[in-house]
Amino acid sequence: MTAAELTTQAAPNAAGGESVVRKLSTLDRYLAVWILLAMGVGLGLGRLIPGLNDALAKVEIGGISLPIALGLLMMMYPVLAKVRYDRLDAVTGDRRLMFSSLVVNWVVGPAVMFALAWISFRICPSTAPG
Repeated sequence: MTAAELTTQAAPNAAGGESVVRKLSTLDRYLAVWILLAMGVGLGLGRLIPGLNDALAKVEIGGISLPIALGLLMMMYPVLAKVRYDRLDAVTGDRRLMFSSLVVNWVVGPAVMFALAWISFRICPSTAPG
């Protein structure tokens, strides 16, 4: 089944209402398209404006690129604004679920990412010790 068929199909969800895809906004429904479009625009701007890379490299504070930081902030704000803080007690009420979530997100996840980075850098000949 193609993506177009999935977006136009009106399969009801478990509650018998309208499909989940139809409930999504246009922005959410075509998020992959917007990301690819933004990547293409970025690559095109890099080709059209030769000094753009150097100009963006100068806009850093403490090694952090301000355009990237602002882009990430703009990307995350809508998600954080939709958090229903009034329902937080219902989520944190299950202690086992809360504990396992914290362990997975703050211990297991970073450990796996560190291990992957360590393995990747050990393989790369330009960064191998010796």
